[in-house]
Amino acid sequence: MENTPDLAKLITHLQGEEYDVSEPLPGVLHVKGRFSNPERIALRAAAEAGEVALAIWATSHHDDWALVAWDRPELVTITQKGATPQRWRHRRPPATLRPDAQTFLEGASSPFDIVTRPKHQPTDAAREVLARFGITDPPPPGWVPPVVEAPPVPAVRESRVPAATEKAARAPRATKPKPPAKPVVPEPTVAICPTCFMALPATGVCDNCG
Repeated sequence: MENTPDLAKLITHLQGEEYDVSEPLPGVLHVKGRFSNPERIALRAAAEAGEVALAIWATSHHDDWALVAWDRPELVTITQKGATPQRWRHRRPPATLRPDAQTFLEGASSPFDIVTRPKHQPTDAAREVLARFGITDPPPPGWVPPVVEAPPVPAVRESRVPAATEKAARAPRATKPKPPAKPVVPEPTVAICPTCFMALPATGVCDNCG
């Protein structure tokens, strides 16, 4: 496919950086290479295009990607890292700022952001910007979402109680016999003199009464 004339200089520049560059749609570039931050690559490429409206996919060697759609004053950036959800940002920078402004390169918030609740969600306005370039789905052509494997469930090991211990656990516990109760010794009976009411000696004759 013949490249868009307005983008020929940009394509030559990117190829000079040893990136693989294609134009899957008119005015839309796809840049692949060994870089860790696709968003920076796409924003810098949009800035190199000047005031030319374009969209740029940048896909890293880790298969992370970013999509930047630039049609002043509209600047839409979508990033995807691994299996995390897509992160959308829609800005309307003033004429004094380019897409590669430091605050944009750092991914920081700015006064020019169109804020959503929750943050970084797609808006109808952002989708309309993509539609200007014929983009209906943000991922780059041929991109396959990574498969997220569920963590393995650890197997439950059955603990086997030794037979002797298991038998002992089932056996009724022996009760310790109680010691026999001590016999009750009856108190001795004391004979009383019927006259003086004194205790009688063993002879049975009262010492007082004779």
